[in-house]
Amino acid sequence: FSIVQFTGTGSAATVGHGLSSTPEWIVCKNLENTASWAVYHKDMTSASYTLFLDTNAAQTSSSTMWNATAPTSSIINVGANFASNGSSEKMVHYCWHSVDGFSKFGKYAGNGNADGAFVYTGFKPAWIMIKETGNTNDWMIWDNKRFPLNPTNNSLFADLNQGDNGSSIDLDVLSNGFKCRTNNSQINRSSGSYVYMAFAEHPFVGDGTSP
Repeated sequence: FSIVQFTGTGSAATVGHGLSSTPEWIVCKNLENTASWAVYHKDMTSASYTLFLDTNAAQTSSSTMWNATAPTSSIINVGANFASNGSSEKMVHYCWHSVDGFSKFGKYAGNGNADGAFVYTGFKPAWIMIKETGNTNDWMIWDNKRFPLNPTNNSLFADLNQGDNGSSIDLDVLSNGFKCRTNNSQINRSSGSYVYMAFAEHPFVGDGTSP
């Protein structure tokens, strides 16, 4: 995980991220502007697309956000968009890559069935966030503190200002991943494409080591 701060150029540029491998999830904010929180995830359609953490909007084509170029093992690419690279404005980018036994950033396909998709993370998650990329669904969050039993359904919404919600949008949190227990379109639409971010309950490893 790294936190990158820089003064934006307002035109295509590259910024060092300081991680040991390529970022898989990036959340950025223009600190001097009311722009939304822009999100890059490696499993969106391409680096020409972006999501916004403070809205439920589907991914949108925005070649100026990441300059239509995925990050590398050393740099983030930003374009002319003021949300990711505002001219002469202070920017912050939060960057993560997966670490075996600690964190996982990936995708899964919904099946529209109450016996939903199983997602392998390689650890028991303590915190999970899911967003459908192709439709207007909320960013949903589950954790092991507010409702530690299966199925867990006491979710939070990153894009809303409401409290937690026992919404019957059920997940089973398992020793090696999680499983959808609902056909709700928020997390398990038939043929829906979802990205997720997950962190482990008991991480036993460090960056670059095996569990």
